[in-house]
Amino acid sequence: MRSQRALRALCRDTLKGLDLDLPLDVTQLCDRYGAQRGRAIRLIAHPLPAGVPNGIWLAADDADYFFYQANTSELHQDQIVVHEFGHLIAGHQMLGAVAASALTAPSDEQSDAALSRTCYSDEREWEAEMLASMILNWAGEARLTVGSTPDDTHLRGIQRVLGGHKGWL
Repeated sequence: MRSQRALRALCRDTLKGLDLDLPLDVTQLCDRYGAQRGRAIRLIAHPLPAGVPNGIWLAADDADYFFYQANTSELHQDQIVVHEFGHLIAGHQMLGAVAASALTAPSDEQSDAALSRTCYSDEREWEAEMLASMILNWAGEARLTVGSTPDDTHLRGIQRVLGGHKGWL
């Protein structure tokens, strides 16, 4: 199991250069990280049934898909997406690649097989949750101290020089 220090370094290294806006937008986070690594991350809100995880990461031939609970608050949805993002950056992928067509209309057998393979060890769940907490805590602290990121590129640069984003990213 990685230490909190190692996880913090993983966060910094992963998010470095993404030029994320404040307040944090999880769609922007996933889009920019996907573009940086050359593999898209698609976010799909879905009413997941009781008894299954609130979020599921599936690797398809064309992209990574984060399914997250549609029937919850936006704040909780953000937490779910960033938790799945934590699994991705920590290298926890447990599922084999699936065809993109299986994601749009999976058979009952495919759905059951995917859900049965979404169980991670407690260690991996702890790492993903710690990574999500680190990202969301940074975003919350930065928003309180910096506010919102300006749209103007010159102002963005000045904000960064003056300590915007608390120097973390």
